[in-house]
Amino acid sequence: MSEEEEEEEEEEKKKKKNNNNKKKKKKKNKKKKEKKKNKKKTKKKKKNKKKNKKKKKKKKKANQRRTWRTCI
Repeated sequence: MSEEEEEEEEEEKKKKKNNNNKKKKKKKNKKKKEKKKNKKKTKKKKKNKKKNKKKKKKKKKANQRRTWRTCI
């Protein structure tokens, strides 16, 4: 094998490796984005759950007041 052929082969290997690394990086970033998105969603869900709980409590208290007034 001549030196030129060896050099070409090495370059091809480097290109392949580079491409593989790029693909891996892309995949990793995609996963990261997905994770972030899911985290945001769950955070929002929790927040809404808390809000709804508070609303329910307020409604319950208001109803109790109403019934208490009508009982007297």
